[in-house]
Amino acid sequence: MKLSLLAAALLVGSAAAQNGAQCLYNHHFADGTFIIDQPGSYKLCDDIVFCPHNDINIETASDEDIAQAFDPIEQGNPKYNNNEYALGFFAAIAVQADDVSLSLNGYSIAQCREHALMQRFFAVIELASAPFTPGIGPHNFVSTTFTPAKNFKLTGPGTIGLSSHHGIHGNENENVQITGVTFKDFEVGAVSLNNVKGLEIKNCDIPNNRQDVPILGSFSAALKIRPYLKRLLETNPDYSMTLGGTVKTVTDVYATLVSHIANVYKDVMQYGFIDQDAHPDEYQLYNNPNQVIDGPCYVFLVHGKGPAVGGFGEMQATDISALSNNVDILNNNAQNIKCFTNEVLATVVDGFVQNDARGAIMQFYNALDEVYIGMVEAAGQYTYTGNANLDAQIMVGKALSQTLLGDNVLQTSTNSVGLPLVDWAEGNNPSFTPNFRCNGDSMHHVVKGSIMIRVEDCQGFNIRGNTIDDVEILSKGPVELCADFHKGASFLDGSDRMLADLRGISVAAVSAYDDSLSTGNDASSISHNTITNLHSQSANLIAGVDIQGFSEGVDIENNYVNLDATVGVVSDDKWVGLRIRQSASAIFVKKNNNFVQGEIQEDRRKLPEYHPRPAGETEWPNNGCPYGH
Repeated sequence: MKLSLLAAALLVGSAAAQNGAQCLYNHHFADGTFIIDQPGSYKLCDDIVFCPHNDINIETASDEDIAQAFDPIEQGNPKYNNNEYALGFFAAIAVQADDVSLSLNGYSIAQCREHALMQRFFAVIELASAPFTPGIGPHNFVSTTFTPAKNFKLTGPGTIGLSSHHGIHGNENENVQITGVTFKDFEVGAVSLNNVKGLEIKNCDIPNNRQDVPILGSFSAALKIRPYLKRLLETNPDYSMTLGGTVKTVTDVYATLVSHIANVYKDVMQYGFIDQDAHPDEYQLYNNPNQVIDGPCYVFLVHGKGPAVGGFGEMQATDISALSNNVDILNNNAQNIKCFTNEVLATVVDGFVQNDARGAIMQFYNALDEVYIGMVEAAGQYTYTGNANLDAQIMVGKALSQTLLGDNVLQTSTNSVGLPLVDWAEGNNPSFTPNFRCNGDSMHHVVKGSIMIRVEDCQGFNIRGNTIDDVEILSKGPVELCADFHKGASFLDGSDRMLADLRGISVAAVSAYDDSLSTGNDASSISHNTITNLHSQSANLIAGVDIQGFSEGVDIENNYVNLDATVGVVSDDKWVGLRIRQSASAIFVKKNNNFVQGEIQEDRRKLPEYHPRPAGETEWPNNGCPYGH
């Protein structure tokens, strides 16, 4: 039974229910996240700007007041659990009940600019009681029970606006309908759902993603290490260590960190960017030259169980409970999307990537400018010089090794700062040589390029009638400084770094519908989509439609893909209208498609529909089979 049939059971959005819907106004969000924990109908009755506790006067507020202004734990509101809200107010609306309908009612809901700067993990609507399931993420986010939303319906017209991560995010949901919504100014994705059973995204408009992002992920690292350093200051106010040849107290390091945070806040609120002349150190550490999110970039992402932080899926999970299923993405229009992936070289000590207490990477190299940061090199010897982030991360790491932070709400399981690194920073290990692991972002998630519609670990889907137009990737190519690569990078090639790669539609480890639940043709489908104007100067691959992993049971028909009109009908293998990995099977490509770019020599165009690997041959360039007309 496909979602179109399941939808009949979603009665919560009926006209009768709407008549009695609860109105949501700005005052409902004054203290923070509006939690929906009861079934029923809700509707916006105002343009909502999510900006809790926004009473900062930048002329009079102290640096610390600014740095901790949006932290719900430090505000001590008992309404917000210390586990669920450990990363701050992760959503404007958290739906943790079944049978909820929400009408945008012609209004908009968005993060304010202040909160988007200071809260770097956020969804306008989170479809659960916590942003992660138990045991997942840089913290245990579940205090008692993780409660995902089931039978949720969101209807337009109306707008899901500014968000530092997602428009809508969720895990373990069932029967989700999103219809007639405008998504704009999101940084990571409009909709991102993991392990969803029954999803319909239909008739939505995506006019643009956010394109005025002032800071990199390193600013988030500063925000998130601050509470740990503050805890050390409170418990051990005389704590000190040598950093960069100078003895620094925890008071010194904390003051520098919160000064950096406050200076960035003031600059961005006044000018929209970091003032390079007034604050050169902050500019060097945090400035985002491309003004778009420096990590994963999607429009719609549907994934199996758990967050999509690893490489592309290869084998579909044998446990069907870990698969998304019955997914319809229909008649949506996405355009004017800009993306940029910043490769953050992870420092490795004794085989372990160096993460701080909140999971951020210790950054000693700026891949954008191709220079070392926080250290200098001379005659093959490396000397620690430090900066606001690194000093804080290393001081907290050393204090944790000495069990000095005590028993508190802060969790530290992700901390992996090694003693050899600490000794080197203190000047006691001059022979220390940093080793780097590439192909990760600032949280060491696998770099996969940018994908507009990504469906993975899914049983049964229909991607039909969508338009993707005018997508530009601003990423540069990889730096040549690594011999070690993220383990999850690629099943075929661990050194495959996809920084600037771009895919319009990508499916991986997918299959047909469960034939016990449907009748007729059970194949999944990619049909009647139009993909045009995809650009990435440094890409190795720009693919309109990409079928990856051991996928099977997909029909591909009536799609039009013209990735770059200036290329023409014959191009090199950078532009590929349709790519099918040799590991896929039962992928039926109908003759009514028009894939303008790609190899169109007769011997390749007439490959069998099931696409076996030719005897004694490797895959086609870019690890797949490019189709032409």
